[in-house]
Amino acid sequence: MEDIVLTLFRFIGAFFRMLFQFFIMDIICFSVGWVVSKVFTLGRFPSFTPDEKERERVSNIGIISIVLFLLAIGVFNSL
Repeated sequence: MEDIVLTLFRFIGAFFRMLFQFFIMDIICFSVGWVVSKVFTLGRFPSFTPDEKERERVSNIGIISIVLFLLAIGVFNSL
């Protein structure tokens, strides 16, 4: 009985972890990547109706932008 409850809690935890990661990737990273892409390409990229491949690229740009921003904060705070 204990194994069933433990498996159920692991499944629920994995579900919420996946949901949280989807939220971060799809909402936050896409939004940041969209703004960064629009600024650096002077409004040419991405389109207003991106397909799945373009959404993934923009999300990756967002992740890279966030990581570089956090690294810059860390570097300048240590000076």
